[in-house]
Parts: sequence; structure tokens; C-alpha cells
Amino acid sequence: MSETISTVSTCPSEQEPAALERENQRLLEENERLLRELGEQAQERLRAQQMQAELGEELTHFAYVVSHDLKAPLRGIRLISEWLCEDYGDRLGPEAKEQIALLQNRVNRVHSLVDGVLQYSRIGRVKENPVAVNLSELLPLLIETVAPPAHIRIALAPNLPTLTGEKTRIIQVFQHLLTNAVKFMDKPGGQIDVSCVEEAGHWRFAVADNGPGIDAKHFERIFRLFQTLASKEEQESAGVGLTLVKKIVELYGGKIWVESEVGRGSTFYFTFPKTVAGGS
Repeated sequence: MSETISTVSTCPSEQEPAALERENQRLLEENERLLRELGEQAQERLRAQQMQAELGEELTHFAYVVSHDLKAPLRGIRLISEWLCEDYGDRLGPEAKEQIALLQNRVNRVHSLVDGVLQYSRIGRVKENPVAVNLSELLPLLIETVAPPAHIRIALAPNLPTLTGEKTRIIQVFQHLLTNAVKFMDKPGGQIDVSCVEEAGHWRFAVADNGPGIDAKHFERIFRLFQTLASKEEQESAGVGLTLVKKIVELYGGKIWVESEVGRGSTFYFTFPKTVAGGS
């Protein structure tokens, strides 16, 4: 019995070159379309950055104008209230004196709000040349400026590092954290500790206190602008300090968070890079 062996041709058909050419053409057109889209997206990002820069300049200018225009009448109100107390203090009753004191406190609070908005608008826009800041030398001087009362002790860990950055911004971070710890201290023997540990690529700082503590539900809120946990009657706080600290820390590529328990104090942690690209 004879068998017929059939063979399958492996030669490409005449249609394959045309199909490959069409596919190559389609891919070329797709690449051109993607390149056009990437170019348009790059131009859009550039326009957005330019608009953001222009808006930032306008906001900074606006903050300066508002600051100037609001501070003048505030100073006037403060002076008038002081004159009333000096010239008519002996004629004013307890209730009138209490109302004038309340007025002065409110004026001071609005003044702090205006200053806070101005400082917030300057961060990242008004730059200083980066310098080496030796914290072991800076923080003792800063503590004198904060001037804690006699019942509050601020302790600094030995061998604190030297940071490179804008000195004013570094001062603001520690000043606001220390000032807050002192302002809200509710213990007769107040204790505030500043420490630092070295980690990969950055320093991790801690500012711990044995004050009233913070409920966990407020951990995010306290870093928002104009948010404060104390009532206005208890503390004339503008609610700007921690927002400024957060913006400065994040400007340098760090992060900030708080660990706390009501009645058992708070610890504010933040990171700062060992090297700062471009100075800030």
C-alpha cells in the first residue's frame, strides 16, 4: 500500500509583507500621537506651573497688603484701649475693665492671625541662602527667647546635629513646637524634652512634653490652618503655628506627626534630611 506524504509550505504568503507594513505604519502613527499628547501635557504642566507661580506671587502681595491695612487699625484700637485704662481706670468698674481686657485679647488674637497668614505665605517663596545651623548652639538661645516659666523645664539631648537649611525656617519649627508645649502645659512640674536620632538619610527629632495630651481624633486637625483645640477664652491661640511647622518640614521633604494620650503628654516627631538638594 502506497502512502502519499503531504508537505506544508513554510514560505510566507504574499499577503504577509503588506500586513507587516500596515502594522508598522499603524505603530508609527500611534507613536506620533503619543508624542503629541506628551508634548501637549508637558506644555500644560508648564502653563500650570507658571500660573501657580504667578498666583503665589499675587497671594504673597495680597498677604502683605492685608497685613499692612489690618495692622494699622489694630494698633489704633490697642492704643485707645490702653489710654482708656490709663486715663479713666479709676472711674471704670470691674465689668468695664473686664470688657476692655477682653477687647485687648481679641485685638492681640487678630494681630497674631494676620502675622500667621503673612508667615505662611512667605514659606517657600521668600528664600534665604542655606547655612549650617548647629542646634546645640541655637536651641539654648531659643529657649531663652521662649522664656518658659519657672515650673517648666526644657531639656536638650546632648550632641544635637548641625542642620543645613534656611536658618529662619529651622528656628520657626523649634520655636513653635516649644512655645506650644509651654503654652498648654497644665502640670505644676512641666517637663519638655528635645531629642534626635539618626536614621537613613535623615534625622528624626522629637519634642515631648508631660502636658494635657491630645485625643487621637484631633491628630490631623491640629495641623490645619486656624485650628486650635483650646477655647478662645482659655488660650488666645491663632491656630497657625503647627500649620507653619508642617509646611516648613514638608518643604524640606520631611514629615511630621504626633503621638499622644489624653492626660499623659504629647510627642511631636518630625524628620529633616541630612542633605538638602538646592538648599531647600
